[in-house]
Amino acid sequence: MTGHLAAQPDPAWRPVPRRRGLIVTFVSEDGTQSKDFDFGVLPGTHGIQHDLAIAFEDATGVLGVSKRLRGAGALWQSARHACCWLAQNRPALRGLADLSASDARLLALSCRVPSGPGPAPSLKTLLRCSPVVSDDARQAFARVRHQKNAAARQPYTADEMRQITVVARGMVRRARNRLRTSWAMVADYRAGQFDHLPCADPDRSLAEVLDHCAREGDFPRTASGARAYVTRRAVTAADGRRLQSLLHLSPGEAWAFGVLLAALTGLNLSTLDSLPAPHRHASSPEEPGIVFISTDKPRRGKRSAMTVPVTALRTELRPLGGENRRATVANTSLTTAYGVFMLLLELTEPARALTVSERAFIYYSAQPDNAERKLFGYGISSTASGVAARRRWMAPWLTGDAEHDELLLGISMDRLRKTYLEQVRQPTSHTPATLSRYLSRMDPVRHEGFQIVAEALDEQVTRALARRSMTAQPDTHDDGSGQDAVLGNCADFEHSPIDGQRCRQSFMACLDCSNARAFPRHLPVQLVVADRLRGLRHEMPIERWIADHAGPLAQLDDIFAEYEQAQLTAARTEITDRDRQTVTLLLAGNLEAS
Repeated sequence: MTGHLAAQPDPAWRPVPRRRGLIVTFVSEDGTQSKDFDFGVLPGTHGIQHDLAIAFEDATGVLGVSKRLRGAGALWQSARHACCWLAQNRPALRGLADLSASDARLLALSCRVPSGPGPAPSLKTLLRCSPVVSDDARQAFARVRHQKNAAARQPYTADEMRQITVVARGMVRRARNRLRTSWAMVADYRAGQFDHLPCADPDRSLAEVLDHCAREGDFPRTASGARAYVTRRAVTAADGRRLQSLLHLSPGEAWAFGVLLAALTGLNLSTLDSLPAPHRHASSPEEPGIVFISTDKPRRGKRSAMTVPVTALRTELRPLGGENRRATVANTSLTTAYGVFMLLLELTEPARALTVSERAFIYYSAQPDNAERKLFGYGISSTASGVAARRRWMAPWLTGDAEHDELLLGISMDRLRKTYLEQVRQPTSHTPATLSRYLSRMDPVRHEGFQIVAEALDEQVTRALARRSMTAQPDTHDDGSGQDAVLGNCADFEHSPIDGQRCRQSFMACLDCSNARAFPRHLPVQLVVADRLRGLRHEMPIERWIADHAGPLAQLDDIFAEYEQAQLTAARTEITDRDRQTVTLLLAGNLEAS
């Protein structure tokens, strides 16, 4: 089949309008999220609202920068901040075209918050996308520098990760037991297992109402009649719990699944939020499972589309028994990404069937009754950042210990991701350069690097000092006779201790030669060499410096230890330009024995 050549769109092409007056409809790039943002409810004049709505439409369009609902929400919040500030401080402005450079600067200063830049980045995007804002105003806004959080979020310790994952797995297990029990009751009711019970039996009523909820996606809402009595008996049998929550995940349980997957995959919140339910698996039931998920991360640009493997391969879970037992354990364990993800798909499959959705994260959302109530929510609950919601979700695991409870109530997806990256040291949905930046700001990685460097340095120093054979004679003032080398004097240049032949070694090798003698008159050059070697530590990779220069520097310092401090100070005053030039030639490899 012959395809068509790629071509640019027609010059007259324009995106489909999404603005109706002051209401802008946002649609995510994958088409799964949409929301209306009403700029008419913002304070201030109609002209400012109109200009911000136009800028918002451009920033969230096909060619805009915001591709997901969370980013669009941040833009709208920044527009709200701008409207509030302008209404209070510049009520005479009729539109953004009247925004002066001084107004823009003051507006930027108003965005400052103690913990970071606040709404400034999003507001800067809106001003850039507005066709009426002057270049002077944009530049004045951009010139205001906002404080950045210099202290990077650190990965969790092993003990903190244990506490977090124990609680998250506890929440997931409770959900699994509740939902499996309820769906088993529905299956038994449909199979006639409750027919022998009287109609007024609470368990039969509960099974009947759950069956209705499973089919219709909502509980019977008849205010009177036989159905109402059945529903009341069902509620009594459910101990006052919401009937839908017996069949579907709650927002807190969806969040607990997200916590486990973030800790086991290293995916960030936005990627987890939009994970789809895959249609095909990449492994057979007899082997450790693996499933490939197609995801999208818009800020990666051309590399936004990617395939993420979710696997059950964990070496610590491989028992000594047969292969089948190993696969069964790994595929169902809540300590593997595959086990967690497949359980999530199992528990959310009924909700996907009711909503005709392909989202992996879907939960029952108990909203107040109204004409536009939404019974199901998607992604990881947006209320997950609220301490009150988390306190309610994790109440059975809160002990009253301030440190323990603070850790659980402040669980950070970003820190979970960084903990995973610290453990695996491999890029996850980002480039190796990005991973290097992450690792370079992690205290455990830096401390580990320091320890490795220290061990390598100690090894090189110990070996160099053990082989140093140059004899230092700090109390002997020779007259400079004999065969002088750069770092010392050679007693027998014609017979090298290495092979008995005429010496052909570098002058730096004199430090390891038993024929070499160091007198006080060699100190100036030796001090310059030592200073240069120390300076090279900041000019080359540390591992190369340790291999090439750590040993000679340690040997020189060992020689300096045989002199009095007054002798070293006097030698520094005797350093000449010729000494520095000689050392430059020596380290460049231009001086060789001949």
